Amino acid sequence: MRKIERGINFGETLALTKRSSLNIGKKNDKKSTIKKNMNKLQKFMIQIFSLLFGDFNGVQVFLYPMTLFCWVDTNSFLYAATGLLTTQKHFFPLAVFLLIFIFILFLVLKNVSGIFDAIYPLQEGDKAVFRQVVINLHKFLLIVIIAAALLYVVSVFLKYYYDIRIPLKSIYPVAIRFLGIFLLLFYGLRFIWIKPFRENEIDTQKAYIKLRMDYKAHRNLYSAHALFYVLMVIVGAFIYNILILDVLYRIFGWLNFSPNLYFTPPASILALLYNIFIIAIALLLSNLLFSPLVKAITHIAEKLHPHLYLAKAAVDNDETDQIC
Repeated sequence: MRKIERGINFGETLALTKRSSLNIGKKNDKKSTIKKNMNKLQKFMIQIFSLLFGDFNGVQVFLYPMTLFCWVDTNSFLYAATGLLTTQKHFFPLAVFLLIFIFILFLVLKNVSGIFDAIYPLQEGDKAVFRQVVINLHKFLLIVIIAAALLYVVSVFLKYYYDIRIPLKSIYPVAIRFLGIFLLLFYGLRFIWIKPFRENEIDTQKAYIKLRMDYKAHRNLYSAHALFYVLMVIVGAFIYNILILDVLYRIFGWLNFSPNLYFTPPASILALLYNIFIIAIALLLSNLLFSPLVKAITHIAEKLHPHLYLAKAAVDNDETDQIC
């Protein structure tokens, strides 16, 4: 009887262990499917970010501002801007702060789409590089704000004591356009240059080290590639400007369709926030339509990467040596 009871107990424990192992297996399967779905969702979000914010996308707004304001109703924009500079000028500093915030957020999302690439898996050093990029971006912004404040102080001093007027209203917009173009081209070119060094699941931090070494060894090739890249970007933005203003708007006119977004008078903080939101939507629309040209130019620039050219030249030399 004891042997029978022991056998029954052993059978029950064996059945329980099988059930628990099956339950654990089901839980692990659920976790694995959740991870796969999360990976698919992450890759999809990264691809969307790459489409809207990736590479040099956004530079067309600084090269040709009408590619942004063509999506905005002109009369409502002029009315809102006039009110912001006259009767509602106490909202002007807040408007400047919000525009800077939108631009910084745009640059952060651009780095997200560049560092957290959908092709390469996320490595340990990538998050540290992203944090460092955000810190450096804020440092650069602080330097720019201090320089702008110092220029304003110097202009007031010269105007008061020597009656010398510095045209700040002309200097500030030109400086903002130049800095915007420089930052967008810098990030776009850096992500193109770093791409071949991220192969074999190397994180971004190690890839930067390899890029610096390769850049120091072949400075002329990288300089020529950067110059050609800038020329392609300028030509691409010019083509996009023609397509939007001369082609797309004529099609809208034939269809009797107006895609314009409307501003509201900045009578309150909510109205100001709405206007900033309209600018952000116009930027996204401009980037979305510019993205095919961005991807085409980026693809050409990647094919002409100096590191790939040097690697192909080394392979050709090895083949010729073997033939000889």
